[in-house]
Amino acid sequence: MAGELVVGILYNLFLPLLLLAACLFRYNGLSLVYFLFVLTVPVLPNPSLVTMKGKRRKSKIQITLIVPLACQEGETSETESEEESDMEGSSSDSSEETTAPVQSGPPQFVQKLIMFAAGLKLLLSAIMNTAGKVVVTFLLGLAGIILPSLTSGVYFAVFLGLVWWWVFSRSIGMLIFSSLCVMLTIFSGGHLLVLYLYQLPLFQQLVPPEDAYARLFGMTGVIRTNSSEPYTLALHPFVSWPDFVNPLVLLLLYFTLVALLHKWVHITEEVCASVCQRKSKRIYCDDERSWQDLGSLLGGAGYTNCYSPSQYDSKDSLSEGTHQTDTGIRKCEESLKTPTEATSAPSGPSGLVIFGRMVQKHSYVSGLIIMMVWSITYNNWLTFALLVWSCMIWMMRDRRRYAMMSAPFLAAYGTVLVVLGFLSGLRLTREELYPGLPVFYSFNFWLMFRQQLKERKEAQSLRVESLDEVRVVPSNILLQNQPSPLVAMLISGVKGLLVKYWILFCCSMFFVISFSGKVVVYKILYIVLFLFCVVFYQTRYDVWRRLLKTFWAVVVGYSMVVLIAIYMYQFRSVSGLFRQIMGMSEEGLRDLGLERYHTVELFARILLPAVFLLACILQLHYFNSDFLTLTDLDSVPVRQQMEIGKSQETLDSVGLQSSSVKEADDLESRTGEGTISCWTFSSLLGRPCCLSGFGCLSSEQFWRLLELHSIKIVSSGIIWVSLQEVSLMNLLFLVLWVFALPFPRIRPTASSISAVWACVMVVCKMLYQLKVIKPLDYSFNCTAEVGVVVMELLNRSVLYSQPVDPVYWWGALRKCDGSILPCLQNHLMVLGLLVFEATVHRHQLYFRLHNSLKPPPFSIIFQGITRQHLDQGILPCIKYFINFLFYKFGLEVCRMVNVIGQRMDFYALLHSCALMAVLSRRRRKAIGEVWPKYCCFTAGLMVLQYVLCIGIPPAFCVDYPWRAAAQPLTSNVIKWFYLPDFAKRPNPSFIFYDHLLLLCSSLQWQVFEEENRAAVRLLAGDNVEISRSLDPCSFNQFIPVNNFLHCRCYLDMVKVFVFSYFFWLVLCLIFITGTTRISIFCLGYLVACFYFMLFGGSVLMQPVRYILRLWDWLIGYTCFVITMKNLLSLGSCAYLDSLVKNSCWLIQAFSMFCTIKDYDVPDPDEDCELPEGEAGIVWDAICFTVLLAQRRVFLSYYFLYVVSDLKSSKILASRSVFNFLKRCQPK
Repeated sequence: MAGELVVGILYNLFLPLLLLAACLFRYNGLSLVYFLFVLTVPVLPNPSLVTMKGKRRKSKIQITLIVPLACQEGETSETESEEESDMEGSSSDSSEETTAPVQSGPPQFVQKLIMFAAGLKLLLSAIMNTAGKVVVTFLLGLAGIILPSLTSGVYFAVFLGLVWWWVFSRSIGMLIFSSLCVMLTIFSGGHLLVLYLYQLPLFQQLVPPEDAYARLFGMTGVIRTNSSEPYTLALHPFVSWPDFVNPLVLLLLYFTLVALLHKWVHITEEVCASVCQRKSKRIYCDDERSWQDLGSLLGGAGYTNCYSPSQYDSKDSLSEGTHQTDTGIRKCEESLKTPTEATSAPSGPSGLVIFGRMVQKHSYVSGLIIMMVWSITYNNWLTFALLVWSCMIWMMRDRRRYAMMSAPFLAAYGTVLVVLGFLSGLRLTREELYPGLPVFYSFNFWLMFRQQLKERKEAQSLRVESLDEVRVVPSNILLQNQPSPLVAMLISGVKGLLVKYWILFCCSMFFVISFSGKVVVYKILYIVLFLFCVVFYQTRYDVWRRLLKTFWAVVVGYSMVVLIAIYMYQFRSVSGLFRQIMGMSEEGLRDLGLERYHTVELFARILLPAVFLLACILQLHYFNSDFLTLTDLDSVPVRQQMEIGKSQETLDSVGLQSSSVKEADDLESRTGEGTISCWTFSSLLGRPCCLSGFGCLSSEQFWRLLELHSIKIVSSGIIWVSLQEVSLMNLLFLVLWVFALPFPRIRPTASSISAVWACVMVVCKMLYQLKVIKPLDYSFNCTAEVGVVVMELLNRSVLYSQPVDPVYWWGALRKCDGSILPCLQNHLMVLGLLVFEATVHRHQLYFRLHNSLKPPPFSIIFQGITRQHLDQGILPCIKYFINFLFYKFGLEVCRMVNVIGQRMDFYALLHSCALMAVLSRRRRKAIGEVWPKYCCFTAGLMVLQYVLCIGIPPAFCVDYPWRAAAQPLTSNVIKWFYLPDFAKRPNPSFIFYDHLLLLCSSLQWQVFEEENRAAVRLLAGDNVEISRSLDPCSFNQFIPVNNFLHCRCYLDMVKVFVFSYFFWLVLCLIFITGTTRISIFCLGYLVACFYFMLFGGSVLMQPVRYILRLWDWLIGYTCFVITMKNLLSLGSCAYLDSLVKNSCWLIQAFSMFCTIKDYDVPDPDEDCELPEGEAGIVWDAICFTVLLAQRRVFLSYYFLYVVSDLKSSKILASRSVFNFLKRCQPK
């Protein structure tokens, strides 16, 4: 078989390629002979090892005899190589026969090449067997449209005839189609020969390529031969890619026709033999054979010798002339069936068949889409009719009925357009239009027409049948019409994905169509519709669901109006009519979106609205109803626990048997080295439930995290946006969310108002981009009203550097050069955050209703973790702190944020004073009483600072008094006091630090309220401080925790470090804080450190009340240092230049240097060295943090065990010394 395959490859592939190369790279009379051999090779019968000595041998000798005429130098070598190849072929055959018993063969790569060639041969044979007529029809259409001419019109006419014959569900007999193929073979061969002859210089001189007759008949001169250098080939300058592709398509058509004729001759011979041998057997097959059944017939042994009819021969299209031939073919097919195949139950149709049936059944959808695509591809009045036609059908309720009624007219109209496109593509001018796409578009109309005829015939057959007739339908036919379980599951999954996420694609298309290119009115209306939908989704979910279908209908109608208006405006007569009717200038019409484009740009401009329209149509008519059912929170289906039997049945249906899983598990238990590989495959194939469970758990935890932190993300994002664009309109965002954080009851109202206001801001910004609005017409020039102005203000002040636009102060509105999206991204982000919050909330609500769960009583992630799990190990301890870390240590976190977020200005000083006032209460209960006032103080301070950032309107042309005074304040002083200024605007990012403090303070306020609930105390434990007079020596008192000093686990080791040795680590950090910098403040740290190091052992054994008094003094001193450094920052940042000249000792004593950016710091002075590396409060913040942590250690029950152990150790040590001294005394 390998020898036959090699001979076939050499003859059918390499020989034509070599001959084609010989005639393509040289154009003369001898190369014409080579081209004749190229056309002759496929006509001759296929060779074999036996027939190579017959006709094949003679033709091969003829080709060899021609070679010396073309190349005299290679005569001997050509003859010798041919003889050697023949001898090698014969010797290889003989050697193969004699050495058959020996287990040897060709190299591995040769075997792979042979296998690949055999598989390719089988694939091509199967394609020619099952779809030979389809391939020929396709090639005829391609040959007709690739280069329109009168010659290619023959192919195109045959193509249209075959397609229309197929549309009417008529078949073509084998004899008729064979005769047609013979004629087309002769015509295409002659066409190729004439094209090749035309490349010779003689014929191009007789009929030049520029001649009208040459272009009309498709005679394209590709090769240009220079008479002075005949061996040098050149191309004509006007050739294009169709000129090169056309001969290749014709050659492929020629070879395909010849190959198909060879196969049909072979079929005729086998049919005759079959009829003669089996006259007594009559076997009838199902006429409407599916692709799956045909493949099963051809899948047996020797299927390449049996050729099935093409799909053109269907049930309703069998002609009488070919009945005997088709019957014989069916007999041949039946004879190839094995007993197993004959008795086995038929399987369902394949996925390809189901897809084909679905495409044909819903061809009206693709047809309507093609009508719109055709109209935007070719802009003219003829295709405009298709656009209007499609839009009218889309808006009707019974779209399928009207589309099928229009199918005959659309098929005829499309054919007329294709023919007109073909005629316009004739090369009478150099600006031809190839009708390739119209043919593709028309095919959908033909498919619609065929489907309509099929449905009409089925309806007639149903009406003819009598009601009293009883028909028994075989079960195999019912099974054939049902898809396989895997295909049905795949279809269901794809549909579910489209129902869920197609609306997201439509929403993204809103952004694309609204923000691509320049801003015009129709795009603004698009974004208004989108924002309308988003606002209702965020605020009123039930109303949004009721209005969703109406919304998509309005969007579809509006998109149709926009598309038709843009399309019609491209015609010159219509554009002039628009200007006359509307009475607007060209610039005004451009603002509306009506503009004439060039041919290349027109397709891109119209394509986007058309694609958006199609996406919205699909959402409205095919996905919206299922989407509404899926998102109905009032009727959520409750999840049922799946039984084990059903699970096993599902696994069995997809081929995952439990026995294989057990075998894998047994193999895993027996083998030790293969554990990893066995676990990998068994877990991926045999344990999908475990993987699914892990994925569901991860998804559940992820959504829970989003639910817990959504308010933090939303509030931080909205306040950050308002700080990025400081204006009066954005003040509403900040006020709403500053007070929504400490007061949760107003959060829904804040979300709704923020969504509406963000939409208003987006629309205002887009309207401001229109060309009609010109800021220079209403801007103010303040330089004319001011006399003598400082040079600094002239260069930096908003009042004097340029004309003042009052709209920017109101809403930060400005002209966006280029793309509008960067100017809108902040407020679009606000909308996105609000939609994100609403989506997370509704997702969790749906999840709990679906799984019959109740909301957790507290903001936790891991369910079932309580205070009792804290002492059970490292992992339960980590889970507990993930759940309740802020519940336990939220107050300390608020104090740390307060310290770390200092800005070193006047308002930082106010925060430091507020911190000292809160810490002075000392007890947690007392702090909880004043905490609401502290939250309101922080919120009011944020609003005040934002108002100062806004300032007075610059359009008043009035400067601030600290700038207009006789002795104005410096920019550094204005910045430190955070005063409004036109020259140097206050930095709004400082307010974000206050927001972080307010966020933590609001959460802590919620903790103060939650810790009074009994359910929360049972779950997370209480936050009540221990009695400060509790004596650890008396163990008869109740201690609710276990003794950890025996180190029973790793968690006990961590506790020993925290409660026994963290105190000394804190003292080390205090010592580092005092020695890192040299200043008067560091002296206090050193004194405190030395005191506790000297008396630390005795201090720890004192009552908790005594320890806390000393420790609170140290914390108070740290707060005092931070406050004083904030106060001294006025001198270090605002008056540092004066202090350098007059009070250098003060700078050195208190390490004064400005560590905040944007201050004008004087240059270094040799007389007074600035302590640049010693300034700041970083080490003070670290010290303050560890002091707070150690204070919580002192207030813990665990610390009592440490104190008791210290006292016990001291007593034992004193007794040991007493006994030692007693023994040392003389008796």
